[in-house]
Amino acid sequence: MQRPKGTKDLFGEELVSIRHVERTMGDVFKRYGYEEVETPIFEQLELFEKKSGESVVKQLYAFKDKSGRELALRPELTAPVVRLYINQLRSAPKPVKLCYFGNCFRYEEPQAQRWRQFLQSGTEIIGSARPEADAEVIALSDEIMRELGLSDYELRIGHIRLLREVLAHAGVKGAVQDPIMRAIDSREEARLRAELESARLKAGDEKILRSLITLRGSMKVLKQAEKLVAGLPKAKTALKNLREILEHTRSFGVEKFTVDFGTARGLEYYTDLVFELYVDGVQVAGGGRYDELIKLLGGDPCSAVGVGFGVDRIARALLKRGMIVPRERLDCVVLPAGEEVLSECLKVVRELRRAGLLVDVDLMGRKLSKAIAYADARGAKSAIIVGVKDLKEGKVTLRDMRTGKQELVARKELADKLKTVP
Repeated sequence: MQRPKGTKDLFGEELVSIRHVERTMGDVFKRYGYEEVETPIFEQLELFEKKSGESVVKQLYAFKDKSGRELALRPELTAPVVRLYINQLRSAPKPVKLCYFGNCFRYEEPQAQRWRQFLQSGTEIIGSARPEADAEVIALSDEIMRELGLSDYELRIGHIRLLREVLAHAGVKGAVQDPIMRAIDSREEARLRAELESARLKAGDEKILRSLITLRGSMKVLKQAEKLVAGLPKAKTALKNLREILEHTRSFGVEKFTVDFGTARGLEYYTDLVFELYVDGVQVAGGGRYDELIKLLGGDPCSAVGVGFGVDRIARALLKRGMIVPRERLDCVVLPAGEEVLSECLKVVRELRRAGLLVDVDLMGRKLSKAIAYADARGAKSAIIVGVKDLKEGKVTLRDMRTGKQELVARKELADKLKTVP
């Protein structure tokens, strides 16, 4: 029987790489003061229909349970975490800083780097509207990439409110803006042209918008943007906010980034800052500020900013670059020299495992020569041969699997001896 289309089995180097990415992220999350949370794999359908974006809603795995409730497998994790905050954490001291890991599901055509089941992680800062909160989320993202050895990644930073204020000034307001924002995010000229024609933008307004979304570069492009929106006070306020965020980001030690006003993000709940991370041209993370989502989902108005990471994609980037994480080697495989010592052999296994060592044991009743070959195939550092004569003297045979050298070791000293084996 084949696995479902758009899914994959994980094992070997790929799974080792994924676990390495998760551990690294978890360490950074803790250092930054985030508390881990976990939400259900499925939620009420309405949670995602409200503001996850048209493209995401179309890809939902939606269904009715046996009581007729309309549910959906989660396509992303921010909305569920916000729902958790509203239900259980809104009285907690602000800001509430949450982190998480979990599988998500979207029914899209499988292609390179896209799967119907994929692993995400992320963080949210709920309760702070200050630009240093935005900057911390960017700094955390930068630190994770550096910790993983992907310091040459590309960081693109934009500001949704700037674009929305330009559109609002042109008479395009509210939800009518969303198709244009999605077209900008797609970077498809034909699609953008069609949406702008449908919105009937005046030539002058369209020129400002198009000029903005093609601006890319260092913080110097902010001055160019300021000239473009000189007559739009609210757009100038958005630019001021972005400048403050970028200054704080640099204070956190992040120097390498690209200001890109064509970055619009695919999820419609973003309101201000947006940013994306790319490795070898593949997007591996993205985030931003979403100050309206909490109110939209039934909570009191509250500011929030966060980032989501594609754990699978980052792990594959490491493998593609040959940055293979070494597997944790077994310290030893314990081998009974005969059936008559099997019971005592298992006691040795128990002693070593309780001492914190990584220990396997032959469970096939092999002859000793084949059991040693098994230990070698498992990549164990050592083999422990338990024999009748040695046991009577309180000893076992320790075999170095790299050199083949053997020595008798007192059973009570075995654990300490194994911990010194390189």
